[in-house]
Amino acid sequence: MIEIMIPGMRLKQLKFEPTEQHGLSVSDKISNFDAVCTSESGEMFIVEMQCLPQDSYADRMVCYASFPIRMQLEQKLKDIHEGKRTPMDYGLMPIYVLSFINFRIDHKDDAILQEGLVSSYQICSSRTGELMTKALYFGFVELGRLEVPLGRPEQCKNVTEQLAYSMKYMNRMSECPKEFEDRLFPLLFQASAYANMTVKQQQEVTSIMRTELDRIAENEYARKEGVKIGREEEKRAMAQRFRDLGVDPRIVQEATGLTQEEIKAL
Repeated sequence: MIEIMIPGMRLKQLKFEPTEQHGLSVSDKISNFDAVCTSESGEMFIVEMQCLPQDSYADRMVCYASFPIRMQLEQKLKDIHEGKRTPMDYGLMPIYVLSFINFRIDHKDDAILQEGLVSSYQICSSRTGELMTKALYFGFVELGRLEVPLGRPEQCKNVTEQLAYSMKYMNRMSECPKEFEDRLFPLLFQASAYANMTVKQQQEVTSIMRTELDRIAENEYARKEGVKIGREEEKRAMAQRFRDLGVDPRIVQEATGLTQEEIKAL
């Protein structure tokens, strides 16, 4: 998804953050979901889904971008007060505000659209297009422009249209279309299925996942400890054989790494 909305962007890992701490709440607006996440290197991504058209939507996204800007500056000031930073540095990590909107944005020229669906904006010179800062990036996937009807996923010409098709019709589909081969889509539909569960069902799934993760962690720990225990048992067996052969205890200690007390206890 990131590469579709931000060409050339490649990320290893994203960490999802609670939206409440950014002043973004889903309780006071008509939307399907919000997500706030950060990359390993500190870039911040705000992902928004808007079903119904509204006035000044672009201005709303600018307002959303103000929250992570404020957070970054507050952290810098905190670091200064704690002696971790000096002097003040206004440099910002990039902030990407990404929107999936089920309507069209009016453009002076639709040539601005990537593959007919995606528009993107940064702060640049109105005369030459020179970029003023890389701190802000706004991307919109205009689902309202998708002309592929429900039930005809094979008509999608590229991954961008497949993503738009999935987001536009997901609430009316029971499974990922078999025509969509990119590994993104099964994961997307799994996430949607989880989001549509009742709170009780989500809690049960979370409990099962936690149990499974605990089992994996326990097995991994046992594997590592098994290697460790195996090595200790091997040392003791070697020391036992040396002692039975009448080898000097000091040589046994040097050969096995066991203490004299451990050797005597064999």
